[in-house]
Amino acid sequence: MIAERSSLSPYLFIVYHSDLVTCLGAFSSHIFADDLNVLIFPPICRGVKSIIKFLEEEGTKICNKIAYDSKKWKQSVNFSKTVVQVFHSQVQSSVVDIYMEGKKLEVVKEFKYLGLAWTNKMSLKPTIDKTLENIQGTFSKLRWMKRETIPGFTVLICIGWFQLSYDIINQTQAQ
Repeated sequence: MIAERSSLSPYLFIVYHSDLVTCLGAFSSHIFADDLNVLIFPPICRGVKSIIKFLEEEGTKICNKIAYDSKKWKQSVNFSKTVVQVFHSQVQSSVVDIYMEGKKLEVVKEFKYLGLAWTNKMSLKPTIDKTLENIQGTFSKLRWMKRETIPGFTVLICIGWFQLSYDIINQTQAQ
């Protein structure tokens, strides 16, 4: 058994599950460390109902393939971290029911993957807002540091430079 946060764990996950990407069909999938992301693109249709039906059927089929594969390799799926996110441009999202081993998966409006927070409207606003918040926090810390510590630090650098210059001049004169 390999520890969950082991550096070997992501590598083994990719090696053991590299065939999983090919068995998912024509859909886009991405394996990173011990995470798997699958994007299902429905066919272009006029009616939303046929798109929802396609997403539910294909999503459930793919989730069951993943569950089967995880049992085959004796690696459990963490259902608490397994979610469905539907990207759309409609005012109100349609309900999509996707199941894995008979368990209905949670549908989320926002999901963080590889450091980016995606919304169901394909907006990166949460990521941008968090980045701006981090920048403001860092700027406040730098302002505080400048006020508290930089003057003394500058004096130490100047004293060190003068000492170095003095030593070089003395060595040159001695020669």
